[in-house]
Amino acid sequence: MKKIILPVLLLASATYTPLSAKSIENVKDAYKAILQIFTYNQQGNLLKEGTAFWISEKGEAITSYDLLKGAFQAKIIDAKGKTYKVYRILGANATTDLAKFKVSGIAKNDYFKLSNNSSNTGSELLVCHYTTNKKELMTKTSIVNKEAFDSLAYYTISANNDSAIVNCPLIDEQGNLVAIAQRNVKKDAQQACAIDARFINDLSIKALSAFSSDLNALNIPRALPKSQSEAISYLDLLGRVNTIDSLSCTTAYNDFIEQYPTLPEGYVYRATYWANKNQINKSEADFTLAISKSKTCTDSTAMKEDAIRYTLSNLIYRKVVSSGKDSTLSNNWTLSRAEQEANMAYQIQPYTLYLVQKGNCLYASHKYAEAYESFKQACEDTHFASSETFFSAAKALEMAKGDNKEVITLLDSCIARIPNNTSSTYGQYYLERSQRLIKATRYRDAVADYNKYEQLIGPRNLNEQFYDLRSQAEEKAHMYQQAIDDLHTAIALASNPIPYQIDEAALLLNIGEYQKAIEIAQQVAKKLPNNADCNKILGIAYGELKQKTLATKYLNKAKEAGDNTVEAFIEKYSK
Repeated sequence: MKKIILPVLLLASATYTPLSAKSIENVKDAYKAILQIFTYNQQGNLLKEGTAFWISEKGEAITSYDLLKGAFQAKIIDAKGKTYKVYRILGANATTDLAKFKVSGIAKNDYFKLSNNSSNTGSELLVCHYTTNKKELMTKTSIVNKEAFDSLAYYTISANNDSAIVNCPLIDEQGNLVAIAQRNVKKDAQQACAIDARFINDLSIKALSAFSSDLNALNIPRALPKSQSEAISYLDLLGRVNTIDSLSCTTAYNDFIEQYPTLPEGYVYRATYWANKNQINKSEADFTLAISKSKTCTDSTAMKEDAIRYTLSNLIYRKVVSSGKDSTLSNNWTLSRAEQEANMAYQIQPYTLYLVQKGNCLYASHKYAEAYESFKQACEDTHFASSETFFSAAKALEMAKGDNKEVITLLDSCIARIPNNTSSTYGQYYLERSQRLIKATRYRDAVADYNKYEQLIGPRNLNEQFYDLRSQAEEKAHMYQQAIDDLHTAIALASNPIPYQIDEAALLLNIGEYQKAIEIAQQVAKKLPNNADCNKILGIAYGELKQKTLATKYLNKAKEAGDNTVEAFIEKYSK
């Protein structure tokens, strides 16, 4: 292994406390704590073998991380020749090449007591090998070089740099574990290395271990964090990591339920897992158990019935909406059921969050008026009301064909509550309000919202349709040059610019720029000589320029193309 500077977050000052006086009492007993480990692939074929050793009396051991990587199962053989299955991973670190594990089926064992101190250069240590011949158990080595990292150390030792020494424990005269032998990866290295054994203290499972790439690379299931709160957080995070395999997930959920059988959390997380696997019957069964546990659990911190029903409602809602089918998951997993669970949660505990969830279910069921009432009530909670809540209320009212002014008022409240007015996330709120403002003939205000939307989303992320829409609002607001500029942008972005060229020609016609209108319309006419809109623009423009023959010509072409609205213009310019 390379000589590395390890991060300061390692527990440099921590010491390992043995669980009993069962640690080896003298050097000659060291063999009792040495193990042989074998790892196997998914098909049960042998992958690797090496050394491991006990570090507690309850079946906890240390081995090389590299030995376990890629393995789906592993077993150890102790000094008495007994075989045990590696049951759970307790921690792992690829950088230090260390892994901690626990075996099943053992009540008590001898183990190495961790030294409280590092050793100095020149010190002699004993290398403990796994062997059936006790006379060959140990060899001597000395520390050639020591690199200190706070109170921890990384050593170069005099022992030969070969595979036989890898992961062998190095002990002092009292039998205390000082270091763990490792291969020296330096080119042409003759001497092995050793890592301070106190790095073992850093090997553990925490909540954030769900995201550990080192742990996720191991296929043998890992243990839960030791504390209840950490274990619950771990389950929550585990369900968010897509790279986690099914065995790791189900093992964690089952372990939690076994360890905390009265808590509802384990059943809720497992139910969510089953639902995401479309195993609805299993999910339903676990939710039923969770609700039952919540009614009898005496732990004040445990998940309550209302929270469980909300979780169930949200899960059903998301599954149905994502599938687009209300009844294919289960006869009882419908939007109506999701609404019912949200309502029951609210009846138990009137949290505004549950009102919003009920509103979401009603909206997805096209019950817009009822959804609006739920969202409106949620908006009245000043401690909860957010931009998202007001936006939902506005959309529900709009879909219920409510008063446009009230919709705008709700959108005003929505935008006023945006926590960060520089995030693209909130661009949709401005775009939505711009449409409602146009309907209210507040064109300049609509343009301002279009401008804000452009600012938040970024011009590079907008297409020609956006610039065409804004140009229409600008034209109605008599902001003609801005409208023309936006049409030019639309033309530049479009794979087919003709519709936007026609729009520009129409705009120029409306503001009396007849010659310019003709120039652009003629460009279109070369490609689409029978286009009704184009010929109409040409006819009116020539008519306003008193070129009646040309006016009549193009207006008749527009009529032939199906535009009967030109007859009044034909009559006008024929006189």
